[in-house]
Amino acid sequence: MKTLSPLEKLAKLAERSPIIRGADAVAAGVSTTTLTRLTRSGALERMGRGLYHITEAEWHAHPDIVEASILVPKGVIVLVSALAFHGIGTHMPRGVWMQLPSNYPAPKLKHLTLRIIRSRMPEAFSEGVETHMLDGYPVRITNVDRTIVDCFKHRSLVTLELCIEALRERMQHRRHSLANIHHYAKIMGMSRVMQPYMEVLA
Repeated sequence: MKTLSPLEKLAKLAERSPIIRGADAVAAGVSTTTLTRLTRSGALERMGRGLYHITEAEWHAHPDIVEASILVPKGVIVLVSALAFHGIGTHMPRGVWMQLPSNYPAPKLKHLTLRIIRSRMPEAFSEGVETHMLDGYPVRITNVDRTIVDCFKHRSLVTLELCIEALRERMQHRRHSLANIHHYAKIMGMSRVMQPYMEVLA
């Protein structure tokens, strides 16, 4: 049987997910010294602490939010990043928008820009939060209706223009009940803010 080279062993791991954990690489027989050597040679790209990607391997969709979710498992992908994931609107995120508990220490990541918002509300981390498996990893993301409500809540950060664009697109698909958007608006204290816009766009 042919002995696999370190890069071939990593390629096997990359078949499951393009983001390779250092611990998984070591378990597959690739030492940390070899990982360092492959990174210096350009064969590997270091994505973050203990995370690697084979330079020539094809990326799947949304590698930034996958990486952020691995590095900050307490976080929820929100706002512009969640809109982009769901294919809503035309605005592209600069960095990854992530919600964290108010007492969670701010992560310091060298290879990724995080746009952090915080909440003390337990419901903010459960209501309208879905778990999607991306590249083999669980990623927590707010659903469409919850995301739009969050955008209005943080309209000073994301702009009112973005909020209205997302709400207009959602209102054009009225075959889906608007009950959830009213539900999340009530929880987040946004009912009175959003109601005039919903009436105009109805």
